[in-house]
Amino acid sequence: MSEISINALRELVGRTQAPYKIVRRDAVEYVGRLDDGTGVTAPYDGFGKNVYKVEGTEVLVNDFVSKELDELIGLSPKQQKVVKAASGEMGLRDFRNYLATAGSFTKPQSIALIANPESKTICGIVPIKKGEIPSDSFFDFLELFLEENYLVPVRHEAAYNASAGLTVYMDSADPVVKQIAPGEDFLINSYFLRWNLGQIELGRYYERLVCSNGQTETIRQSDARILSLETDAVRGILNVPRRTELLEQSFGRFSNKALEAMEVRASMAELKAVSQKLDRYLVDSESLNRIAPYTEQLQLYADNGYRCDPYELREMKAGMSVWDLYNGVTDYASNNTLWDRDDNRRGMLQEEALTFLMKQRDIKNYKDVFAG
Repeated sequence: MSEISINALRELVGRTQAPYKIVRRDAVEYVGRLDDGTGVTAPYDGFGKNVYKVEGTEVLVNDFVSKELDELIGLSPKQQKVVKAASGEMGLRDFRNYLATAGSFTKPQSIALIANPESKTICGIVPIKKGEIPSDSFFDFLELFLEENYLVPVRHEAAYNASAGLTVYMDSADPVVKQIAPGEDFLINSYFLRWNLGQIELGRYYERLVCSNGQTETIRQSDARILSLETDAVRGILNVPRRTELLEQSFGRFSNKALEAMEVRASMAELKAVSQKLDRYLVDSESLNRIAPYTEQLQLYADNGYRCDPYELREMKAGMSVWDLYNGVTDYASNNTLWDRDDNRRGMLQEEALTFLMKQRDIKNYKDVFAG
């Protein structure tokens, strides 16, 4: 894959990055919804219907951000229903603001609110746990990381706006290829850095060479995620790619699960889970039904007289191996032409696929000397 220009990417992010403001969580006060009957109004139209005051100024917030604000203060949908049933919309408003204020006394939180100037709506939120990491600071770190670890930037993916997140993929100048089975060769020492205003996260990227399918893996060690650019944090994350024993251990686990997946049929429950995951990623129906034909195969069981109760799906075999199902997902995430090349759903779905592969299987094949 050809190298990309870090300077050009830095300039693109700087030019297109949405405006944002960093505030304390308790500076964001819930007012109400435009459609909840409480008479809340706003002086402009927009996609958001939730009205908040941010340091005294009313703003519209979309439902996704409103949900994230609730999660930060520990307010669950179930709690909201209970409070609303007992005290109405006004009681829920007061309870929401109480939790935000009380939580800030015990554990102060800062957040970056990302704005969409066209819709005049707060469209994103990023928790800031230690301090802001501006885009220029990330690119300075990225250049150092590339130089120290002999890596080459090859592509990038962005969230709905770079302020909410950017991922840069890097190939090694000295690539390592390993085979886990005949025809199953993987490039294993590529990495990615995922940045937002509050953190930088390092992960691995394995590429299946036969079809260029990618799969991403978040590195679970604490020094692979930094919340600031303090010297000790930077030193720790810089050293991770040099620790070859970690790469060997990680790919060994992946290899073992891949070999198991080649021998084991997926269960109908696993097929259903993958189908639902693809639907949440807005995969087109034709591709979804080709990769994970859950409805079609469930109907086949029903037509042949099987009970298809949800609790029995784990014991019903799907018509494909786990490996085929897994590779269908990674192939779509890596190679589909419906998503932009820099759409961050690609990397997210690749990581979801690897998480699925690494799970305990519903159905296993056992050696059986008594089998006829």
